[in-house]
Amino acid sequence: MAKTSDAVWIEIDPETLTPEIAGEYRMYKNLYREMKAQRANFEKAMSDAAQLPEGKRVIFGYNFGKLSVAIVDDDRKPAKAAPAKQSLADFIASQASAGRRV
Repeated sequence: MAKTSDAVWIEIDPETLTPEIAGEYRMYKNLYREMKAQRANFEKAMSDAAQLPEGKRVIFGYNFGKLSVAIVDDDRKPAKAAPAKQSLADFIASQASAGRRV
């Protein structure tokens, strides 16, 4: 069996694939997106059902096709708020008012 540590990875541009293979790749990406959404729904339902005290959370493992869970401290940092979207014209105006050239 080949060692992945010895592998030399090269990114493939999906636009260069044959139409048939590109279709298979798109189908794979769509199914992967759906799987991730369903996994998030499942994990939220499990976490909600656990009714853990404040400061604890459930983490999930799926190695070798087995479902494993653990209860750990919820030491995740809160996500930073994303800056509000603005138009290109507003961005340029704000840069100009700050003395920056765009």
